[in-house]
Amino acid sequence: MIKQFIVRTASLFCISVLLALPALPQQVAAQAISQTRPVAATPPGAVWPWEGSDLKPSKDVVYGVLPNGLRYAIRPNKLPEKQVSLRFRIEAGSKYERDDQRGFAHFIEHMAFNGSTNIPEGELTKTMERLGASFGSHVNAHVNLEETMYKLDIPSADGGRLDTALSIFRETADRLLLKDDAIKREIGVVISEMNDGDGPGRRISRQITEFLYPKDISTLRDPIGVKETLETATAAKVREFYETWYRPERSVLVVTGDVDVEATKALITAKFSDWKPKAAKAPSDPNNGTWDVSPLRAKIIVEPEQPIVVMVAQTRPDETDYGDLDTQAKRKWSGLQSLAQGVFQRRLARLQLVDNPPTLGVFYQKVTDENGLTATFAVLPREDAWQEALKTVVIELRQALATGFTAAEIEEEIKENRLGLERAIKEEPTRRTTGISGSLIGALGADGVTTSPQDNLAIFDQLAAAATPEAVNRAFVSWWQGGDPALILIAKAPVNGGEKTVLDAWKTAMAAPLPKREEVKKAEFKPLNLGPPGKVKKVEELAHPKAKVVIFENGVRLSFMHTDYTKDRANIRIGINAGHLAFPQDNPFWSTFADAAWGGDGVGDLTLDQSISAFAGRSTSLASVRIDPDTLEMYASPAIADLPEQLQVMLSQVVEPRMGPRPALMMRDALKTSWDSYNQTASGVFGFYSSTYFETGNPAYEEPSLQKYLANDDEKGKAYLKRLREEGTIHVVVVGDAEFDSVVAAVAKTFGTLPKRAGLALNTAQLATIRSKPTGQPARVLTHKGPPEQAIVHVSWRTKGGIDPFEAERFYILAEILQLRLTDKVREAAGQSYSPNGGWTSTSYADLGRFYAHASVTPDQVKPVEAIIDGIAADLVRDGVTLDELKRVVEPAVKGQERSRQNNGYWSSILSELDTPKLPGSNSGFRKDREAQAEARLLAITPAQLHEIAKRYLLPQNAIRIQVLPEKAAPSDSKAALTKP
Repeated sequence: MIKQFIVRTASLFCISVLLALPALPQQVAAQAISQTRPVAATPPGAVWPWEGSDLKPSKDVVYGVLPNGLRYAIRPNKLPEKQVSLRFRIEAGSKYERDDQRGFAHFIEHMAFNGSTNIPEGELTKTMERLGASFGSHVNAHVNLEETMYKLDIPSADGGRLDTALSIFRETADRLLLKDDAIKREIGVVISEMNDGDGPGRRISRQITEFLYPKDISTLRDPIGVKETLETATAAKVREFYETWYRPERSVLVVTGDVDVEATKALITAKFSDWKPKAAKAPSDPNNGTWDVSPLRAKIIVEPEQPIVVMVAQTRPDETDYGDLDTQAKRKWSGLQSLAQGVFQRRLARLQLVDNPPTLGVFYQKVTDENGLTATFAVLPREDAWQEALKTVVIELRQALATGFTAAEIEEEIKENRLGLERAIKEEPTRRTTGISGSLIGALGADGVTTSPQDNLAIFDQLAAAATPEAVNRAFVSWWQGGDPALILIAKAPVNGGEKTVLDAWKTAMAAPLPKREEVKKAEFKPLNLGPPGKVKKVEELAHPKAKVVIFENGVRLSFMHTDYTKDRANIRIGINAGHLAFPQDNPFWSTFADAAWGGDGVGDLTLDQSISAFAGRSTSLASVRIDPDTLEMYASPAIADLPEQLQVMLSQVVEPRMGPRPALMMRDALKTSWDSYNQTASGVFGFYSSTYFETGNPAYEEPSLQKYLANDDEKGKAYLKRLREEGTIHVVVVGDAEFDSVVAAVAKTFGTLPKRAGLALNTAQLATIRSKPTGQPARVLTHKGPPEQAIVHVSWRTKGGIDPFEAERFYILAEILQLRLTDKVREAAGQSYSPNGGWTSTSYADLGRFYAHASVTPDQVKPVEAIIDGIAADLVRDGVTLDELKRVVEPAVKGQERSRQNNGYWSSILSELDTPKLPGSNSGFRKDREAQAEARLLAITPAQLHEIAKRYLLPQNAIRIQVLPEKAAPSDSKAALTKP
């Protein structure tokens, strides 16, 4: 069963593609690492990937095999406290389907939630909710080419939860009922999911894969399937696939978290030992197809509303059986290729970091597949200058192949890789349970040995010692030798000259003279010296959360909280009051462009490119930045040793950021090239106009206008930002595995050196004009140009009027119950939507909120589903909620709150609100006060309280209705139908 099959990315659109070049002169191979792909066969009868390998599995994991062949792995972990994560993988993906079964692997994954021997239809989700797990966030599944994976995260193993969770997976193994009536209902749900995914992305991806890999199994077996097969699915047909491929020896179960190993082993043995395959003889694995050696060729894909992309692709067929065994030699060979890829990716990134970049982006990757090797890149040109953009990137490739990479470039890549591996060692004691289960099941699914972080670093150090320029260059060249490239142009209109024009562009790029490559100048970050360290004026201790607040003499505030949730790491958040509400709201776009210029152009004497190299091998980086209504936000998460330097960098970003024109130039070009793409799907149209549906009275709620974006006054925006940076008061928040005195000293030497600031007042008076759009009106109808099967029905119910921030949980809980009923009645009972969703949201600073229900459907289902939604609201108004519904949503909410507390980012967010204004209509500013009693308030909610909210708000006269239909299905007399701006 042990196979290694690295599957290509499902969508090749906007990633990369391949090309082949003549062989270059031979270079010296690394002595310690083979330049040819190593061969290592798995020994006969091997069960685990390390049997026969020179790699050893991590000692933290306990492995076992039942007599029926089911493998399991148990990994105890204590963070978050009590949480348990389960993964159940079955080697039964879409590649195992026959032509008349296309889509069945994915369909069975759906049917796992629709009834089994011991769990009646409709009860599985309810059972999971009673465990404290909510569908989507804690309960989910997926299918790809290779596998079907079921996922379940529960708040603890006690109270019978682990027993129940394992019982659910046991039901999935061979007890699914697969009844005809349930299958007929679920067909509509799966077709709805298929319709949701239709659009230019899937359309382009399919054309690319059919062009490049017409005979490969991945091209022929899209996991979503085909309508012709799904629409004729019967219980007998689906059961044949289920009973053929769902077998214990093809399965692995992973349990991680706060569990007793021996008790968990006993449970697994008791639950799964009686699982027997329906057929005694194991099925043979399917053929993976073939790749052909093809001559130079080109394809043009015309998509009028999509960005132009030119792609170059080279596939190198290789039918050699390299064996499935994971070994040190294979890892070193792969690591050498990855170093080469990383250095080349860094060069491609530099193309976007010059003052007048030739491209908007270049995406590059390499993939090892059972059928061969693939190296790919895709180029997004500025405007329609795709020939020039292609030429620029091809020249970069040719230079790399001709002259190779420098020792300095390779060393920078080695530093970055080593940094990640060293961080993994330090952070291993505080890894999250869900992350461990994901990496563990992923490794076992790919037949990889689950080596320890220490062993991973040791292997990398051996690789780094042998990674000479000659070895890395030769590794890079190996991907681009032999054969001819495949060229793909995604164009907005037919191209004069057709494919010949594309081929000629390639030939021109190949014949262009190679310029002398300029050596990248090494730069160092120079901290500012603004004066002596600031002095502490006052220190306060908070009772909840347990934190300290330091006030410096210059007015800078530091909020510090020590945690051990992530070893050797801290979250830094710096808030500068105020945000864009300090200025007139006549131009809502200035902050978007100023934000891009602030965060995307370097700092001090360092360009963005130089800063990336300057911090190589350290966790220091330019902080993420954001301009909010009331605050300028900066975020970073350095290792503790790098925290002082990280604060120095953030100070420089405040005092002397580079604010060149490049980021705004790139943003404008990106807007122009992608502006029309929204109308190719129903969801695209709904999202594009989302700011216009519910509120009015402020420029932020006007219809999107490309002309207004392009006409933005960048200099005015930079002047606004300059005032915010120079005049706003500063609040530094540090949460993590740091020491208080060290953090105080680091802040004193940085932000403590600034002069005292008076701050800027928020101009909240200009928000007084914000008001709700009229309610109780006929639906607003919008149209799209995409697949005719796509439509959206949306109903929002306006809430307003002084909602107490300490009662906001009631609105969220009622919204969760609305979601339960949508899933039950729209998806499960009617089978008319894959993912109906409901919720409650509030409009910041406007004293407005809304409940909402949203579903993607076919056009003929818009009115029936809207009627179901209205019926759900009417039922809640008339009868309220049941106690069982309340318990099913409160339990996951309480457990979610407990998990959130074991995270640095959560407490950083809470402490940041010490300087957030408490304005009418906003929950912001109240979070710290609300936090301590959050669970108590959730547990105190009663059905009667929720009934009162429903009776007040979920009324027809409070509704705002939106529909999105394909152009041909829209009512001819609909005055509300919109065209693109």
